[in-house]
Amino acid sequence: MERGKRLNRILVAEAHLLFRRGLIALLSAEEDMQVVEEACDAAEAFVKIHACHPDILVMDLGLIEQAGLEAAMSLRQIQPPVAILFLTQEDKPGQLELAMAAGARGYMLKSSTGPQIVAGVRQVILSEDQNPRGLSRIVPDLQALATSSNRYRKGADLTTRELEVMRLLAEGRTVRETAAELALSVKTVEAHKLNLMRKLDLHDRASLIEYAMQRGIITRQEEKEKSEMRS
Repeated sequence: MERGKRLNRILVAEAHLLFRRGLIALLSAEEDMQVVEEACDAAEAFVKIHACHPDILVMDLGLIEQAGLEAAMSLRQIQPPVAILFLTQEDKPGQLELAMAAGARGYMLKSSTGPQIVAGVRQVILSEDQNPRGLSRIVPDLQALATSSNRYRKGADLTTRELEVMRLLAEGRTVRETAAELALSVKTVEAHKLNLMRKLDLHDRASLIEYAMQRGIITRQEEKEKSEMRS
């Protein structure tokens, strides 16, 4: 770990041993993360929180559902406060409200990939908002990370601006050319590009072009013509 870089202390609370051990191995592999304790239920989690004072609690939301609203409120009142990321098997009605009641900073699906969960933990680490209303601003980003890895998901997941950036990039524009055409800064276009590729689980320009053609954002003929113009 780089000198002076903060080591974030994590408590993992999960009932299923294999999944818990997998989470511990995943997070422990990060240079700025240290799993200091683990728990298999809500009661043990409370004991461990008070004993080791972790910075972050990564917890199965089902453990709080089983323990009830009183347990959620108790989590919220812990001092010093701990940043909470809930993991859930499925996104069911009422879970957002329960997470908010517990004072969580976010939640995401257990079906998320390892890198997605690490990214979710990092987003929780970076959030300084202690107001439970802040969860509603964090959750959409975490949900975007947690969605299916199927790269041909509906284009409605993207904002209008992200679709514009995708179309221009797929047509062959550079980031700088796209920025000029949309009257945006290069950094803004780079941010839109990163977001749309993250949302759609795309990793290179070829897959972005393929997605754009699959969704009818550009046609194969358009791509052929653009390629001929560039050659």
